[in-house]
Amino acid sequence: MTQLPITRRSALAGLAAATALPELSLAQGAPKSGGTPKSGGTLKISHPTRVASLNVLQISGPAEYLAVDMLYSGLTRMGPDMRAQPDLALEWSADADAKSFVFKLRPNVTFHDGKPFTAEDVVATIKTIQDPKSASPARTVLSMISDVAAVDPLTVKFTLTSSYADLPISLAHANARIVSAETLKGPLTALDTKANGTGPFKQESFDSARLLKLVKNPAYHQPGKPYLDAVEMHLFPDLAAETQNYLSGAVDAMLEVQQADFKRISTAPGSVGVRTPSGRFVNVVMRQDQKPFDDVRVRRAMAMAVDRPTLVDIILEGYGRPAGDNVISPGYRYLLETTAPKYDPTAAKKLLAEAGYPNGLKIPLICSNRPAIRSQVGIAIKEMAKPAGFDIDVQTMPHDTYLANVWMKGQFYIGYWGMQSTEDQAFTLLFTTDAAFADTAWNSKEFDALVAKGRATIDDAERRKIYAEAQALMVRDVPSVIPFFQDVLTANRSYVKNWVGHPLARYFFVENVWLDKA
Repeated sequence: MTQLPITRRSALAGLAAATALPELSLAQGAPKSGGTPKSGGTLKISHPTRVASLNVLQISGPAEYLAVDMLYSGLTRMGPDMRAQPDLALEWSADADAKSFVFKLRPNVTFHDGKPFTAEDVVATIKTIQDPKSASPARTVLSMISDVAAVDPLTVKFTLTSSYADLPISLAHANARIVSAETLKGPLTALDTKANGTGPFKQESFDSARLLKLVKNPAYHQPGKPYLDAVEMHLFPDLAAETQNYLSGAVDAMLEVQQADFKRISTAPGSVGVRTPSGRFVNVVMRQDQKPFDDVRVRRAMAMAVDRPTLVDIILEGYGRPAGDNVISPGYRYLLETTAPKYDPTAAKKLLAEAGYPNGLKIPLICSNRPAIRSQVGIAIKEMAKPAGFDIDVQTMPHDTYLANVWMKGQFYIGYWGMQSTEDQAFTLLFTTDAAFADTAWNSKEFDALVAKGRATIDDAERRKIYAEAQALMVRDVPSVIPFFQDVLTANRSYVKNWVGHPLARYFFVENVWLDKA
């Protein structure tokens, strides 16, 4: 095998200087402090991306997930242990085949406008999600629901098209929080700027490019919570300015910490770094409805031209783990243990020649400028793939331009995705033919059938076997190169208590956070 011909410096030329791997004792997604909670105060959180919308049915950005988690509640919610917890539902039960579920709802809950929460709101929300016009990412995740009905004001019955034991997990989807039936009678675009949920905080003001301010919901369904009077989310598109403001004490917590800054921030006086293993990943999208990536030999050559352990070192600063083009990470129940393709540019070059490119392949690779990791990965892969015959022209553009012109239509680009709650959600997010964000155009009927079969299987051993076959197909066909799984990194000042990390980065439990200031 040919050794990697690049160094950290050559791969990341022009990017931030590298640092040695830290040896830190870090929290792993659990509350970090005890003590008696104190009420009051305003928590200021910085984030590097816009809260472009408050539409809980459609949001997809990291800062938006935090915003709707504070504004809305779902029937269930995913805990840091990756188990579904009661939220607006007190309890649930299923029949023996897991084809029918009954959810008992929490009484005396009100929306922020004072209207009572009932089963009719659940029915209206689910039916809106199922309507393709809503463009909700939760639609595919809840596609197994054939009917949802209010049995009485505090009881909802779900009837499914086939057995699906994971329904309580799917209902915890970030885009499946409950919206009032009355709100849903109006234009859904109203949700973009005005939130009316049952969450622990209420919207006070919203400037999508600068600041979202929330205030305590005194009628929140958990007695005594939230502890905070208010939460402010401040946008810092300049990452250096964001870090400086945090270290100076101008803000109390950072939603996202860059890998290169994590050691410095974690060891700064009065600062606590939170590192949470996750299945979050960057993927190199190779659209299979366009040449040259309609040829699996080209995709496999690309997979062999990427040195995954080195990417974990130079891009993630060690805060992650190599992956082998399989979307299922070690955090899921049904992981198929596979070996990532070895970095072998000689073999990749030979395969590229067999595919009709004996003189190599010159091709542009498009990256969004948000988050910065996309262009970092692009530049590193450009250098790694040179010996294999890939002449890659990395082009980085503003995120809005990327979304409008490249995402889900471009030939060769860098995607970036969070971890999902279940294997089924991970598969149907990107890789089934009807996936909510089918950006690879893989369209494998064999894969689709396995995902559908696994979803309908109750037997755990059988389900593991089916999902293993599905993962093997991904590794065989390489719908996209998934080089690594990235840890979730956040930070908070030491007086911020119960700020937790979460592998999904969609649930934050800010109602438990309190400030221990003199």
